[in-house]
Amino acid sequence: MKHSLPVVWCWLVSLTLLGPPQREAVAAEGYVEPPMPAYRVEAAGFDASQRDIRAVLDSTGRELWRYFPDYEIEPLVVTRGRQGPITLFRRNDRGEIVVKLDTGETYWCQYAYQFAHEFCHVLCGFDDDYAGNKWFEETVCETASLFAMRAMARAWKDDPPYSHWRDYRDALRSYADNVQRERHEVFPLVRHGLPEFYRLHRETLAANSCQRDLNGAMSLVMLQLFEQEPTRWEAVRWLNSAPSPQGQTFQQYLKQWHSAVPPRHREFVRQVAELYGIELTP
Repeated sequence: MKHSLPVVWCWLVSLTLLGPPQREAVAAEGYVEPPMPAYRVEAAGFDASQRDIRAVLDSTGRELWRYFPDYEIEPLVVTRGRQGPITLFRRNDRGEIVVKLDTGETYWCQYAYQFAHEFCHVLCGFDDDYAGNKWFEETVCETASLFAMRAMARAWKDDPPYSHWRDYRDALRSYADNVQRERHEVFPLVRHGLPEFYRLHRETLAANSCQRDLNGAMSLVMLQLFEQEPTRWEAVRWLNSAPSPQGQTFQQYLKQWHSAVPPRHREFVRQVAELYGIELTP
C-alpha cells in the first residue's frame, strides 16, 4: 500500500529507536549462505589477534553480503588506520581494495561499525568522480553500520563467532542504540521532514560528503526501509554503475540510479526519492 509522505514520515520516525525490524529475511529451503568474498586482515597495529578480528569482520560483513547474490567484487585487505576509517580509491600493489579501520585492541563494536560502513562503500561500487552527491552514499553506509550491528546482536544470541562471545550481543545492540539516540536528539527530523532537512543542508553536504552528524541523522530514516525489506540492500550495487558528471543534481543522480537498477528495485528507489520530496517520472 502506498502512503502519502506525511504518513510514511511519521511511521518511519516512530519505529526508528530501538524497535525490531518489520520483517526478517527468510531463506528458501535448501539455501546455502554464500561465503564472504576474498579478503585478508593485516593485524599489525591492531593489538588484537588476526583470528578474532576476522571473526568480527566476517560476522559483520555477512549481514550485508547475503543480500548480494552473484555479485563479484575485488579482493580486499583490512589494515590499521590512524586518521579515521577509510576505503582507498587506489588499489595496492596486489590489486586489492584497501580498507583502513581506525580502532584497536578488543573494541569489537568499533570494528563492526567501521567495517560495515567501509564494506558498504565497496558494495556500492565506490568511484572517484563528481563528489556533489556522495553524501547520499555516505548516508547509506552509515545506515549499513546500524543495520549490521542490530542484525549481529540478534544473530549472536544463537550463533556467535565463539560461544563465550554470546553475551557480547548486548554490547552490540547498546552501541547501535546509543548512536541512534544521540542522532535523534541532535536532529529531530520529525519536526521538518527530510525534504526540508536536505534543503537546509544540501550546500554543506555537497561541499563535504562526510558530515557524520548529517549523514547519521538521515540514516535513521533509511534504516527502516532496509529493515522492513533487507533484500533492498542489493539495489546499492548499481549506485555508481555510471560516472557522475560534474554538476549533476541530486534528482539526476537518483534518476541515474533508478535507470540502472533491475525492475525489482525500481519501486524502492522511487520510495527513497519520495522521502526527499523528489518525483521520478516512470
